[in-house]
Amino acid sequence: MIRAAEACACPIQEIGPAMAGSCPGQFLLFMSILESFLNGRCDLADPCKRVVDTQEPDNSYDFVVVGGGTSGAVVAARLSENPQWKVLLLEAGGDEPTPSAVPAFVTAYWGRQDTDWLYNTVPQKKACLSKGGVCSWPRGKILGGCSVINGMMYMRGNPSDYDSWAVNGAEGWSWFEVLPYFLRSEDNKEIGVRVSSQHHTVGGPIPVQRFRYTPRFAHDVVSAGIELGYPPTSDLNGDTNTGFTIAQAMNDEGSRYSTARAFLRPASQRKNLHVTLNALVSRVIIDPTTKRVTGVEYIKNGKTKSVGVLKEAILSGGSLNSPQILMLSGVGPKETLEKFNIPVMKDLPGVGQNLHNHVGMTLQFTLNKEPEVPELNWSSATEYLLNRQGPLSATGMSQLTGKVNSRYASSGGRNPDVQYFFAGYYAACGDGNLGDEALKSNKRRSVSISVVALQPRSRGYLTLQSTDPTQPPLMEPNYFYDDYELKVLIDGARIAYRLANTTILREKYGMTPTNGYGSECPGGGLNPTDEYFKCLAMLHTAPENHQVGTCKMGSHKDPMAVVDPQLRVFGIEGLRVVDSSIMPQVPSGNTAAPAVMIGERGAQFIITRHQLKSRFGSTYDDAQNHHSGGVNEDKKQDGRWKGWKQWQNHGYYPHEDWHMKNNVHHR
Repeated sequence: MIRAAEACACPIQEIGPAMAGSCPGQFLLFMSILESFLNGRCDLADPCKRVVDTQEPDNSYDFVVVGGGTSGAVVAARLSENPQWKVLLLEAGGDEPTPSAVPAFVTAYWGRQDTDWLYNTVPQKKACLSKGGVCSWPRGKILGGCSVINGMMYMRGNPSDYDSWAVNGAEGWSWFEVLPYFLRSEDNKEIGVRVSSQHHTVGGPIPVQRFRYTPRFAHDVVSAGIELGYPPTSDLNGDTNTGFTIAQAMNDEGSRYSTARAFLRPASQRKNLHVTLNALVSRVIIDPTTKRVTGVEYIKNGKTKSVGVLKEAILSGGSLNSPQILMLSGVGPKETLEKFNIPVMKDLPGVGQNLHNHVGMTLQFTLNKEPEVPELNWSSATEYLLNRQGPLSATGMSQLTGKVNSRYASSGGRNPDVQYFFAGYYAACGDGNLGDEALKSNKRRSVSISVVALQPRSRGYLTLQSTDPTQPPLMEPNYFYDDYELKVLIDGARIAYRLANTTILREKYGMTPTNGYGSECPGGGLNPTDEYFKCLAMLHTAPENHQVGTCKMGSHKDPMAVVDPQLRVFGIEGLRVVDSSIMPQVPSGNTAAPAVMIGERGAQFIITRHQLKSRFGSTYDDAQNHHSGGVNEDKKQDGRWKGWKQWQNHGYYPHEDWHMKNNVHHR
């Protein structure tokens, strides 16, 4: 029996749009009842730790963080650890709805005006053609950002990704220099069980572990990968970076951990941290003479307001919003600013350029021997509400992933260039039925496989289409502008077809390509042609949600770099960008964990800089570093970094005891 609402220590408030509204009408009654039960659970609602919306911020703050998303929540929480610093976080959305903590409702807040920016690309010539060429990009307009609406998969990318950053101008961002900042936030629950202490650690604010429920089909896909010759692995963040696995996720025993939940809620009682919700930042205020940030302008409740900045403003709006705010502030390509009559504070041609994203194609398969039974009913709801187990405690097939090398992979196969994402077996909507009727009427189940190119070469751009901050920027990803991605996807699709035709999946599930899917493309069937896959990629594009690069980090010698390696905007004092937009090249995997790492790293740059300035006063001046590309302050003053130099072989990382002894893990 499902318990009634619990008596929590603090009053529970229903936050955000109703989750039930994301389901078709026939599910509305059951989903509304379920939502009321979820809202009544103290551990999910977490009413005592929720941030309080500061309706009227103070006149000025030491630091103003713009955007409380995956990176911004980290920055604000870390800066506020110093009780002497006043920190304001401005977030365009509201707080997290309680049901967003349920992993199965991973897409419940997509396409909702209150929680999603509802961004779309300009029409593409070679992509998303089944949707008129317009690709949808769900982006979290909510405290916690995309960490509230993503699949929670914990992937760091490949060590060579970060080494490439460092070689190409991002000094201090090599793998061994960023690894401690991955570890700082991590609290891995499966060390010694599924993952190694050589690669993971404990004690950070984000719990990381596998979900508590996995469809049996997912395990059989892993076995199918082994049948194809891919090595068995339980951790694609470890020694083995190819193969298929049930991935770890940012969750704690069946409930999502966004960065808002992990970082901001524990800090919610700090008197020096203010959070203002539903506050859309329109621009950063820059003194035209000194080129120093003096304030931030924002819109709340239809009124334009401003707040003063005493030390720094930090843009953490993400890859699509941060460059827009920069341009609205007068920082960006001169011709764009002049076109919209925006006073030029700094001509930085790289703002909005280098936009790129993982891109893929969606393949559809039918399991002819697997009945379509609803995962969400009263039985599974009870299992979750009472024990945090069952289908609601996971994301169905989305927790499964795989990485392989196409024939075009470089680095001797050490950095796979294809990743697979799976969909199906969701417990997203239901009517409470236990499934008997479904068993009688449908003896088949559908699943999809997205084949994704991890190292895209196509580059697009983002620019203004208006000076109105409420209007979205114009986004042109130029998908498949370089045919390289199509070649990789064709090769990856053939591997996916081989996977579906393995003995275990063919005999146990009768897995076949879905009849009629992609019928618009000639050359299909059981042995499709390259032209078929190329057509399918352009028709049924998987545009992904890993946008990066629009405020590229690099050396002062790079004319397209927007920030230096300490994430300071070139030519503007007191302004940094700390989010995924600074990535020169997208990592080979999901971007949530790298975005958290960037938040940790950026916060440490800021903390170190102002601690040194406080200690040495005017004798400490990093202006020269700012213009020369930057020498990492934490690296200069911290002898522990020398210890990392001994680990030159990327196949081995320092043991957890080394982290603890040298105090480089979370503290």
